[in-house]
Amino acid sequence: MIKRIDIHDIDLSKCGVILNKAGRVVDGINHGRMVLKGDGVYYKIFDKDYCRRENFIRAYEVGFFDGIASALQSLIVDGEDIIGYVSELGEIIGSEFDEIPKEFYERVLGKVKQKNMFFYDLVPLNIIRRKNGELSLIDLESVYNIDELHKISKHNAKVKPQYYYTELEKLWKKNMDERVISFIQPSRNNLKYLKWSYNSIRKHLGYRHEICWADDFSDDGTWEWMNEIVKKDKNVQIYRNNGPERLGHTILYDTLVDMASNDIVMIYHADMYACPGMDKAVLKHLERGKVVSATRIEPPLHPDGPEKILEDFGIEPEEFKESRLLEFIDELDNDTGILYGPLALKRDTSQGIFAPWAIYKDDFLAIGGHDPLYAPQSKEDSDIFNRFVLAGYETIQTWRGFVYHMTCRGSRFKDGAMRNPAGQVFMKNRESSEWLAQNLRSTRNFIRKWGHMVKHDEYLKPIIPPKYDVGFVVENCNNDLLKELEPWCSDIYGDFVGHKGFGVNDYIKKEQPNTQFDLKKKIHSDHIEPKNNVIVEFDCSKLTPQNFQILVELSSILKESGEVGEMELEIFKFKIKSLDTYEKGLINVV
Repeated sequence: MIKRIDIHDIDLSKCGVILNKAGRVVDGINHGRMVLKGDGVYYKIFDKDYCRRENFIRAYEVGFFDGIASALQSLIVDGEDIIGYVSELGEIIGSEFDEIPKEFYERVLGKVKQKNMFFYDLVPLNIIRRKNGELSLIDLESVYNIDELHKISKHNAKVKPQYYYTELEKLWKKNMDERVISFIQPSRNNLKYLKWSYNSIRKHLGYRHEICWADDFSDDGTWEWMNEIVKKDKNVQIYRNNGPERLGHTILYDTLVDMASNDIVMIYHADMYACPGMDKAVLKHLERGKVVSATRIEPPLHPDGPEKILEDFGIEPEEFKESRLLEFIDELDNDTGILYGPLALKRDTSQGIFAPWAIYKDDFLAIGGHDPLYAPQSKEDSDIFNRFVLAGYETIQTWRGFVYHMTCRGSRFKDGAMRNPAGQVFMKNRESSEWLAQNLRSTRNFIRKWGHMVKHDEYLKPIIPPKYDVGFVVENCNNDLLKELEPWCSDIYGDFVGHKGFGVNDYIKKEQPNTQFDLKKKIHSDHIEPKNNVIVEFDCSKLTPQNFQILVELSSILKESGEVGEMELEIFKFKIKSLDTYEKGLINVV
């Protein structure tokens, strides 16, 4: 452990400036850093948002610099944050095109193989000879994970020399081929589906992948069965919610991700059957900053869509037609059968996301995982998909990797799927009361958070309208209308508070248990001056189903035609002070 020096304890006024790019931003990416020369040392100081600061910290913490960067003397900190380092002065051993000493090159390459990280600019200009004759790397933030080899160009980086890049390519391919997945599977009274799903993973994907299960206080023997499996299958981890209340998969997904041993996790439903090669097809496209989904094959229980394949190979494990499914998959893989979705266009992928989806664990954790606002379930997936896109992650669906999905065998449908006498399958109007109530709660909370309903294109890629600070100023508002209006705004002001009240406190008492938003801070008397950026005034007695849609689509309307000033639309008067948007502030769970 090397010592840490507080930035405020360094007298920078006595240092010579070698490089000053503090505050430099290119194409929205921070490249800000400084290099200063002191008494026998260099100080390298990063902007806190410098794009490669985390690279340096990560490499230091795993010991990448041990034995190859002996000139590193100290870390520069600002409070708890590492913002640079101090390195010993030395003599640069040559120009960019000179040969690297063989012994030192092999030492660096050995460190690359050991830590699965690489120093990208391995040229003599970045190697010094210390006073004791020892060679050392400098410019220490030039380090990436090996799986980021093909992504470093986003930081204006290029691997040098070419023969070194050739070696890194070999290591990258080996690393990609050896990656394993932690399957994340919460379950609640889903034992027969979970058994069916487990057998498919082990049969078609082998035992190299980890399976992480959570039993959400089941009473159908799930926990007992899980304990029997872990005695035989050492690559399974289990967790139990002992109740008496269910936690739901919104919480349990994240519990299992924390438990997962591997760098890659896949959110995987308990009623999914893994088809041969699904893992390889997903991993082929998976990199940091990407989320990759497999393609679902489903029985016709829900409406068709271009993002999935509707084919009936059984609606319950008891009638599952495995051999027919596998023949169907072979036909798709060989392009000899009917082609679906983007395959019809001879494409391997499309842009969109739905379970099962895989992501690097640290990318998942970087945005805080699922939002507990939606616990126990419903809309937690739409929420995190929005946040993935806003965080800049690419959402990819492979059309070469498949699962067969029984669909909705958790709390939504209380007794599975059924067939009518003609053999047609159906689930409509058979949702459990528990699911219906929670879906309503989660939908209202999604609107409160985002300002709109769930939106996506035909391949389920999220569409995210801007989030504005909107205040409703209303008159003639009763509790029924308040219930309809409240989720669609940041604040609501009206004559329902005080001596004219319509029982607003009663509404808050009933609704507050359904949300983490503080309704007392959201609902105001009409004598309070609105401070929102966008103020919408209207008479609730004039609301109709038709003009209410203006409020539903308000985000899109303001984006397309809103401008600072006043305007009228139907029964609504707008006072727009600012069109600042806040959707990017929703990326991280707080």
